[in-house]
Amino acid sequence: MAITRIANFFKEYYISPGFYKRDYIKPTHVNFPITDNCNSKCRMCNVWKDKSENELLPSQIKQIFSDDLFSNTKHLGISGGEPTLRSDLLECIKSILDALPHLKTLSITSHGFHPTKWEKILGEIKSLCNSKNTKFSMNISVDGIGELHEHVRRVNNGWEKVLKTIKLINSNSIPLQIQSTISNQNIFGVNEIVHFAKQNKLDIVFRKATSIERLYNNEIISEFFTNNHENSFFSDFISSSEVNSITKNPNRRLFYKDLSSRLIKKGDRKAPCHFQNNGVLISAHGDMYHCSIDTKKLGNCLEKSPLEIYFSKKSKDALKILLENKCNACLHDQSGTWKPIQLIKEEFLFRFQKLNKILKLVDFAKLNLKYFSGSWKSSIDIIKSDSKKTIHIIGAYGGEHVGDSAILGGVITRLDQRYGSDTPYNIYSKRKDRTSFWVKGLNKDILKRCNVKEYKSLQSIQANKSDVLVWAGGPIMEMPLDLLSHLITIKAFLSKGLRFEIIGCGLGPFKTKFSKRLASKIIASAKYIEMRDKYPINIEHKVKKDPAFDYLFNNQEPEKFYSKNLSKSIEFVDKIKSQGYKKIVLLNLRPIWSKYNKSRISDEQLDSRVVDTFFNIIKGLPKDTAVVSVPFNTDHYGFSDMIPALRLKDLTERENLQNYFIFNRELNAREMISFLKNFDSGICMRFHACIFMKGLNIPVYGIDYTAGEKGKVGGLFSSFQDTNISNILDIDHKKILDFLNN
Repeated sequence: MAITRIANFFKEYYISPGFYKRDYIKPTHVNFPITDNCNSKCRMCNVWKDKSENELLPSQIKQIFSDDLFSNTKHLGISGGEPTLRSDLLECIKSILDALPHLKTLSITSHGFHPTKWEKILGEIKSLCNSKNTKFSMNISVDGIGELHEHVRRVNNGWEKVLKTIKLINSNSIPLQIQSTISNQNIFGVNEIVHFAKQNKLDIVFRKATSIERLYNNEIISEFFTNNHENSFFSDFISSSEVNSITKNPNRRLFYKDLSSRLIKKGDRKAPCHFQNNGVLISAHGDMYHCSIDTKKLGNCLEKSPLEIYFSKKSKDALKILLENKCNACLHDQSGTWKPIQLIKEEFLFRFQKLNKILKLVDFAKLNLKYFSGSWKSSIDIIKSDSKKTIHIIGAYGGEHVGDSAILGGVITRLDQRYGSDTPYNIYSKRKDRTSFWVKGLNKDILKRCNVKEYKSLQSIQANKSDVLVWAGGPIMEMPLDLLSHLITIKAFLSKGLRFEIIGCGLGPFKTKFSKRLASKIIASAKYIEMRDKYPINIEHKVKKDPAFDYLFNNQEPEKFYSKNLSKSIEFVDKIKSQGYKKIVLLNLRPIWSKYNKSRISDEQLDSRVVDTFFNIIKGLPKDTAVVSVPFNTDHYGFSDMIPALRLKDLTERENLQNYFIFNRELNAREMISFLKNFDSGICMRFHACIFMKGLNIPVYGIDYTAGEKGKVGGLFSSFQDTNISNILDIDHKKILDFLNN
């Protein structure tokens, strides 16, 4: 059967003029918003304000879809508004099925707030579809978990109703997909949504909220559009292993890859779309449009033959304008059929994950060949200029979190002391969008002197003779590709007689001799070295505390500022205090990374042990003590702290513990400083979570996540002669409770 399906797909793709040849053909896909009425008041949609009347009758629906235009239609999606507000929904579906005898699939998208209505009609819809050999599926909107979903949809007790509808659909053995529309209202709730989907084994689709005239949301764009930082966060999320692992459809994974790139690079859309040449939208009043975001009405199907409207000159001209002016920038998740070779490659790599590692090794080998053959070089031109000395900063930029942001702030503080407080900085990043956000979170004086640039720009730059290259913060560790590219940059600077320094870095861990050799060459190239610790290297280096401390000590009272994140964090704390809690404890857990697991216990077992341990600790706390999981990395690029936090939430909810909360927003350095001042004490695994707490003089208990030996966290606490520390293999339950209760 699988071979037959694949053969049919190839035949259809390469023979059908609407796919491979890209001809304008009768629609195979139809979007049918069956009503414009809705009783949900979504923050990214205004369709609920429209009181739609005189919508298509079942007989008119049958008349329209019986037209020859729809003789090749394979899929029809019913949406809204909210379809269950049609009291004649069953009759409408019967009319669709009677008019489209060759329809293969029919889906209905609903907000899920009417479980009682669905209970009455769901079985009948399934029977009707079965009688016509049409596969029936349901899509339920989930824009957050619990209160967040109700906040976005503005429906009281809505979440409970959605859960009932999901349960009802599953009990009827109807394929179900939950769909999340992501806006600035719920962007930081995506981790909870994907966790919910995984726990309940639900198929899930994430889409970006966009402007759609049919939904009357053009005037409220500012209320739901995401900013650059939020786009960057969402980009990393949809390209993460967490989302990738539960997205079974290769078309969807390819769409995510395309969307992820466009959210940060603003390039043209590569994802195909049925509505460019073989899809159409028919409104609840019979009006025809090319797609959901199209604003040009082509005609009304009750007044003129749909076939005539669709193939008219007006329609083709409108499509041409759409293709030229809107399609390339479209973020909508309406999609089409990717090329078979792309799908095969995507599915192959998905099923055989080790191939990805092999491909990376091949790329790395190619890079080495370019380097050793001399074909890959950085070009630096020295210019005569009276402008000030510029410091060029390299390191692990592009995948950083709030701790790395504080490190950068501290490094700049130190460099200012040596080179002057008006020194300009160029920071080179593999992900300019991410680094720009973290730099903006530092104080205004630093921000105005920092220019974040793409790392590739280092391949050809102009510099003054007095300029300095600095590897700033972050460990020099097992990152062979980065180490090699940085070494090329360093050599280019040195060849022009420019100075190279290393400031505020750690060293290791390393797994390969190759990376160790690269690291040794980098260190040997530096004229001045400040490290976080004393390392066994045959080069003199100064030892200073982590640079994040420099930033924190100089920003105990950051200048007054306003941000939505700060406002939300204040609102979050106030809500906890209003419940009568007298003491608030910060908990920061991080997933185990195999690089730091020196034990014989698997990463998964260690993760489970940590979560179970802290569940028992929370159970043992006084009732007036609240525990709040605070992520210092919410981004999946570097193992999201939300993963263990949500696993812990599952356990606390199972036993109805009320004193555990999760804060899910990504805070910059200034926001984090302000937020942490609300806590009485903390337990932290992340190295820089511990540093933030110590830097702000908040009592903290450390958990050293290097299993089997002393790691960074253990070294930090030793430097303070602080015994409030446990290794992850031996977390002292009683000692932690005593610490929290004092």
